[in-house]
Amino acid sequence: MVPVLLFVFTVLHNGVFGEGAARNVSSRPAVVNVGAIFTFDSAIGRVAKIAIDAAVDDINADSSVLHGIKLNVTSLDSNSSGFLGIVEALQFMEKDTVAIIGPQSSTIAHVMSHVANELQVPTLSFAATDPSLNSLQYPFFVRTTQSDLYQMSAIAAVVDYYRWKEVVALYIDDDYGRNGISALRDKLQERTCKISFKAALPPGTTNSDITDVLVKLALMESRVIVVHVSDPVAGLMIFSVAKHLDMVADGYVWIATDWLSSYLDTYPANSETAISLQGVLMTRQHVPDSDQKKAFTSRWTNLVKKEELRTSMLGLNTYGLYAYDTVWLIAHATDAFLDGGSTISFSSDAKLKDIKQSKMNLQALSIFNGGEQLLTRVLEADFMGLTGKIQFDSDRYLVNPAYDIINVVGTGCRVIGYWSNYSGLSVEPPESFYSEPPNASNQQLHSVIWPGERAAKPRGWVFPNNGRQLRIGIPNRVSYKEFVSLAEKSDTVKGFCIDVFSAALNNLPYPLPYKLIPFGNGKENPSYRELVRMVQTGFFDAAVGDIAIITNRTRIVDFTQPYAESGLVVVAPTKRVKSGAWAFLRPFTLKMWGTTVAFFLVMGIVVWILEHRVNKDFRGSPRNQVVTVVWFSFSTMFFAHREEVVSVLGRLVLVVWLFVVLIVNSSYTASLTSILTVQQLSSPITGIESLISSGEPIGFQVGSFARNYLIDLGVQKSRLIELGSPEAYAAALDKGSANGGVAAVVDERPYVDLFLSKYCKFSIRGNEFTKSSWGFAFPRDSPLADDFSTAILTLAESGELQRIHDKWLTNTGCSSQSTDISSNQLDLNSFWGLFLICAIASVLALSIYFLRILHTFSQQNHQPDVSTYAEGNSRSGSMQRFLSFLDQKDESKPGEKPTQVSSGNSTVFTRAFVRLYSLSLGGAMFPVLLFVIAVLNHGAFGDGFGRNVSSRPAVVNVGAIFTFDSAIGRVAKIAIDAAVADINADSSVLRGIKLNVTLSDSNSNGFLGIVEALQFMEKDTVAIIGPQSSTIAHVLSHVANELQVPTLSFAATDPSLASLQYPFFVRTTQSDLYQMSAIAAVVDYYHWKEVVALYIDDDYGRNGVSALGDKLQERTYKISFKAALPPGMTRSDITDVLVKLALMESRVIVVHVSDPVAGLMIFSVAKHLDMVADGYVWIATDWLSSYLDTYPANSETTISLQGVLMTRQHVPDSDQKKAFTSRWTNLVKKEGMDTSMLGLNTYGLYAYDTVWVIAYAVNAFLDGGGTISFSSDPKLNGMQGSKMNLQTLSLFNGGKQLLKRVLEANFTALTGKIQFDSDRYLVHPAYDIINVVGTARRVIGYWSNYSELSVETPESLYSRPPNASNQQLHNVIWPGGAAAIPRGWVFANNGRQLRIGIPNRASYKEFVSVVNGTDTVKGFCIDVFAAAANNLPYALTYKFIPFGNGKANPSYRELVRMVQTGFFDAAVGDIAIVTDRTRTVDFTQPYAESGLVVVAPTKRTQSGAWAFLRPFTLKMWGGTVAFLLLMGMVIWILEHKVNKDFRGTPKKQVATVLWFSFSTMFFAHREEVVSILGRLVLIMWLFVVLIVNSSYTASLTSILTVQQLSSPITGIDSLISSGEPIGFQVGSFAEKYLIDLGVRKSRLIELGSPEAYAAALEKGPANGGVAAVVDERPYIDLFLSKYCKFSVRGNEFTKSGWGFVFPRDSPLTVDFSTAILTLAESGELQRIHDKWLKNSGCSSQSTDISSDQLDLNCFWGLFLICAIASVLALSLYFIRIFIQQKHQPDVSADVDGGSRSCIWRCLLFLDKKEQSKSGKMPTERTLSSSSVVGPA
Repeated sequence: MVPVLLFVFTVLHNGVFGEGAARNVSSRPAVVNVGAIFTFDSAIGRVAKIAIDAAVDDINADSSVLHGIKLNVTSLDSNSSGFLGIVEALQFMEKDTVAIIGPQSSTIAHVMSHVANELQVPTLSFAATDPSLNSLQYPFFVRTTQSDLYQMSAIAAVVDYYRWKEVVALYIDDDYGRNGISALRDKLQERTCKISFKAALPPGTTNSDITDVLVKLALMESRVIVVHVSDPVAGLMIFSVAKHLDMVADGYVWIATDWLSSYLDTYPANSETAISLQGVLMTRQHVPDSDQKKAFTSRWTNLVKKEELRTSMLGLNTYGLYAYDTVWLIAHATDAFLDGGSTISFSSDAKLKDIKQSKMNLQALSIFNGGEQLLTRVLEADFMGLTGKIQFDSDRYLVNPAYDIINVVGTGCRVIGYWSNYSGLSVEPPESFYSEPPNASNQQLHSVIWPGERAAKPRGWVFPNNGRQLRIGIPNRVSYKEFVSLAEKSDTVKGFCIDVFSAALNNLPYPLPYKLIPFGNGKENPSYRELVRMVQTGFFDAAVGDIAIITNRTRIVDFTQPYAESGLVVVAPTKRVKSGAWAFLRPFTLKMWGTTVAFFLVMGIVVWILEHRVNKDFRGSPRNQVVTVVWFSFSTMFFAHREEVVSVLGRLVLVVWLFVVLIVNSSYTASLTSILTVQQLSSPITGIESLISSGEPIGFQVGSFARNYLIDLGVQKSRLIELGSPEAYAAALDKGSANGGVAAVVDERPYVDLFLSKYCKFSIRGNEFTKSSWGFAFPRDSPLADDFSTAILTLAESGELQRIHDKWLTNTGCSSQSTDISSNQLDLNSFWGLFLICAIASVLALSIYFLRILHTFSQQNHQPDVSTYAEGNSRSGSMQRFLSFLDQKDESKPGEKPTQVSSGNSTVFTRAFVRLYSLSLGGAMFPVLLFVIAVLNHGAFGDGFGRNVSSRPAVVNVGAIFTFDSAIGRVAKIAIDAAVADINADSSVLRGIKLNVTLSDSNSNGFLGIVEALQFMEKDTVAIIGPQSSTIAHVLSHVANELQVPTLSFAATDPSLASLQYPFFVRTTQSDLYQMSAIAAVVDYYHWKEVVALYIDDDYGRNGVSALGDKLQERTYKISFKAALPPGMTRSDITDVLVKLALMESRVIVVHVSDPVAGLMIFSVAKHLDMVADGYVWIATDWLSSYLDTYPANSETTISLQGVLMTRQHVPDSDQKKAFTSRWTNLVKKEGMDTSMLGLNTYGLYAYDTVWVIAYAVNAFLDGGGTISFSSDPKLNGMQGSKMNLQTLSLFNGGKQLLKRVLEANFTALTGKIQFDSDRYLVHPAYDIINVVGTARRVIGYWSNYSELSVETPESLYSRPPNASNQQLHNVIWPGGAAAIPRGWVFANNGRQLRIGIPNRASYKEFVSVVNGTDTVKGFCIDVFAAAANNLPYALTYKFIPFGNGKANPSYRELVRMVQTGFFDAAVGDIAIVTDRTRTVDFTQPYAESGLVVVAPTKRTQSGAWAFLRPFTLKMWGGTVAFLLLMGMVIWILEHKVNKDFRGTPKKQVATVLWFSFSTMFFAHREEVVSILGRLVLIMWLFVVLIVNSSYTASLTSILTVQQLSSPITGIDSLISSGEPIGFQVGSFAEKYLIDLGVRKSRLIELGSPEAYAAALEKGPANGGVAAVVDERPYIDLFLSKYCKFSVRGNEFTKSGWGFVFPRDSPLTVDFSTAILTLAESGELQRIHDKWLKNSGCSSQSTDISSDQLDLNCFWGLFLICAIASVLALSLYFIRIFIQQKHQPDVSADVDGGSRSCIWRCLLFLDKKEQSKSGKMPTERTLSSSSVVGPA
């Protein structure tokens, strides 16, 4: 039974039955046939041929490999021709070949893989590195070398290592070049770099082509050029031309892919070649050193000799090693295949049996039945070859990919490092790392000698000296011209912003030619949003001006570091609280006034009680005593009391009371000063919240972002009023909202400060409610942004930025912060109430006085003859007597002196006005020469002699290849037939010639497409319509190129089907290049930053998505993930991919497939997974619209498509189109189809027009004298021994002329104007944008390359000037029925938490700290993040992951890098926003201001013993004393003769002068001044004394108020120049910043905590400490709040802030920025700040109160003077008393009877009154009871 089963198994296995009957069955054959296809005459081919032959010999010589089977490898030369590659592959498949080695060319590999797929022959290429040759599309293709995917990763790593942000890609425009550069773009994007320009060269490029391209590149900014070509000859030509153009020189970077290294390894470079390659970097596939490799290398010379080649001219390259290993791989796989029981057998292809009436014997081709099993054995390989370990991973890539990085120096090459996907860049071979854990952080390369023999790393970009000027847009302002203004009738531009730009420009290390171009009409301020957008679109190279850095703008351009701080504020009219008539009462409350008055009276009564009995001044009549008490009470208020207090108790009470009065007076003065100093303003608007809630109109500046910001805050547009100038502001605010004005104006702070400097009656209400700043705008990723940022920082550090600010913006009038001096001066209105009281008192006093005087006068002059006398004398006599009476001294009370009260009030008004000045300051592109290469027609003579010549034939044959059973194919078939019928029915078209179109069904099969194309070429076909598939078009175009048959495709939209590679391919529909532009415009319109591309992994899908990536990049967006589906995918494949997409952030999914069935399956699965729902955006390319236009959608399909957006090629409405549309039903019926089941799609219209294009072209071709003739192909004539009659294929001799006529087409057809531009694209590309709603499809707008997005049809706009700024689309119903625009991304509910890195700090834990032993994290930064996360409109799950060991502060640079690499999803903490970090990650808006400052020890200037002398200079003190003496003498002179107080003995008069002089200093003089002149002088002098006293007090106050600190460190400049050690915080960016400033690294000391700061500063540099610490301001504020003996020296020398870190282009950045602004506006951010960081001790800004209190040390000198004066006075007094006591009779004995002691007698003498010589009693009282004056 077993033999029977074996027999049955064998029969079934080999296909004995059926059409595929096996032939040549062999269990273990004697020979195994293998084919090899490559280009013999090439560097790789020559080496590969020797290596393959050597491998075959080695294998056949080793019986242990194939066990006696001979390996036969037949090599064929493809000569770099895709057509020959096809033919040779077909030849192999008629010779029972089990595998094919090659092809060498990636382009040919694409073509051959279709043959290999069909005939199931494993194809192993040792040199086809194109990364798009993958297993999904080409399952039988195996790459036995490294993929360019890894090579481009290595190049991207090098670019990133040297911090170049952009590169230029220079490549040949074929599959190899395009796909390699596409991979490079993806890998650069992963590192936030990009390709700035793709420079494509045509295949077969010439010196002229290269020159044109390089001249163009020389005009660009980027100087990093990656050369990726497949032909080394073309590559070397590039370098030769570049050298000639002086482009291989200083400043340039040239990176060549491994084509160059393989060439130089093969052929030694001559001197000319070496010169042109100096400094070039290149890659080479890394081959580890091994004994096998060394042994083979040693054999190489003999192997070359064996081939009779010159050994010195042929070296061994890595591709030769891979070719050798490939043969061994086939041998091992074949042996395993046979050992596994498989047999080598072949069978015929059923698809080829249907091909009839063909002269070619295609049935000779056979399928290898064991192909799949052999392929499996190949992929299971695991052995050591010459190139290292031969093993494949799950993606069919060789394991351990690695590259050498090589620098060309002199005539040799130097390896500067290695790259591997395991360890990144290193200076050690990759194999040395495989046994260690991967560590990609330590990237290293050796030094490089760059072009121009420079050792310094090139910048990577530069402005060449070519005369091109940067076009820099500036706002043409009409208001606030201090910032930017254009001088009238000139090109001169001036202003603050312009000066900053010019100063920064001068700091650049290179010249920058530029031209300032005004933007705006000059009649109103321009739109800054539009100005920024024009930088994005490239109209301007930059924008300079007062441009706010806000979130919406940072999405599309890059800004420099800010050069001015800004922020929105509210300005409103304010009503000033005026000083009224009773303003003097305001310092005290009514209760205080009452209490004060009461206490004055009480204290007067108390003193009267204590003094009444002992003091005559408090005695007298009751009326007199009452008056005395009242007078005494209130005179103490001014220290003006004259009554002496003699009792001990009275004096004690009075001293206390006078101290109280002093405090009350001082408090009153201080309170009134405060009231008058601070503007007392009132307004109903208190800030932004009250303004929004008021409902009143709000003004904003024309062009400002304030409008959109207020709308975002919920303000209705109708409330917003545009205002164009400060005058308009003032007018609108003056009017008020009730009279057509506004309640307030919202504008940026710099504008408002200028406005308020001129209009003082308005003021800022509330705080700034946004925090922003101004910067210069550059295109995204422009290197100028970084350089200008550095230059601006330099300006800030040098103080130049502040000087420019002061020049233009220093407020010279009132301002928002200044006090209005004039309005706060005290005028009469302030005191008329007080003056009124004085006036009333004065009038009452004078009235009583004059009544009393009149009464006394009448009594003294009452005589009988008074009347007679009065009548006899004039009235003037009576008046004189009365005046004389008034002048007489009143002797009624001889002991009482009249009191003269002199009151004076002098008010000095000062008003300062200063004018504000406004100073008036005042490319040719190289032509590109196009050369047309005249190629002589092959075979004009000899073997190619023409046949079938016809001047005007009866029939013209045209072929058509497409897939009949498809939506496009079914419609196209009907349309083509209709076109042929219409053309043949119209005799005016071909004039009697019949057009014959033969249709062939490719059935979406590339192999059948090849076969059918070959069939057409044996039937004298002049043109081919199709193919429909872009993938087949790539293959067919090689046949068309060879046989020179124009191929016109109405449906192959792949943008890579370019004329450079496929000259005979013509696209008669729109290219996907434009469709992807339309989709990118839609993405930009809705502000989605990234999309996911879902596509089938074939040529059509890959190339279309690549074009989408390019178009998105132009708009600064990107594809975040490329989701590739295999051809022939299943629901399971789709489910796996969609589940993966559901876990990603992006929710904008672009579906680009060629198969509508697969596309609909995607949406069906997505609907099942609930992904066609709210929050998602689905955009389908035109595959969907063409399908839905063709087939009516069923309910299930409709449901799964709800809300989808799709594109459709726009076809204008026309009479022709309407007529054809009306015919469609009949045309469908004619084909016997159900008219309701087949609609007309746009591809049907293009198919119809394509036939007409051919007809018109053929007619023009024949009319132009062309003849239809064919000749044989000489390349095919040389093929012998082939069963296939390939010689029957013929060249179309008139192909080029017919192609030319096709491209000259110009007529109007169903699809509109048929005309081709210079790039062979149809003119006026346009697309409909369609929204699927219910069962309907609604056009929401259009896109065209003329006007971009619009709601009007494109053809209606062609007659208008292009206006791409007014982009519009109608409303959309999105998936889930939502009307609101989806965010475009969301965190899916999949349980995934964001991994947020936080610094595990060891110091300053107020910012971030991890609670020991727990996962709890706290601190200021954490609270801000949590509050911001709570403000997000969605839930955000996250987990904090501490970074660092907690023993020392971690490296913040490394923390940021880990966000860049994806290890963390974000980073939260005290992370400074600095330039280096912004290159790799995105930061939110800052939530805390920061900046580097210098802290140093300071020595406080202490108040010493003579501190009271400091307010005045020595000269001032001397002048004051001199003037006091002088004024005393002047008064004495004036008063001496008339005033008894200034008379007496000389001694007394000198004493009087001295006493009077110095007592005036304290207003304590008691001597009366009676002369008019004396009083006049005294009044002036007392005023001077008042000013001097006040000035002394003010100066001393100022000295004691301001900290007097001294330090040798005055700022960053003095610190750098000092040469002393500098401390910095561990992990801070300050270290790198200081090094960049030129500080030696040896001077920098790491400090880990505030305690370490203090210790190092206290030690000082002399004792191993530091001279100063440089750190960020928030840390320093905390440090100084605890350590008050240090202080900040100088200003902040950097301006930065702290933000949260996210990966580049993360949508979280924008949302968190918005949330942070919300926190700032609500005040929550400040509350969090105060919670954690409010300084409780001293700080960097506070005054040290304790150290500034006045202690005894401050005044002991003054007290010493007083003490000395007192001691001297007492000494003199007691000496005088002693002398007097000696001369006085001893009366003590009489009084005491001699019982008293001598001391007691002395005391009695001292107590005795002293009688003056004049007899006047002194006022002193004695201690003796006997001398007390009794009561009156």
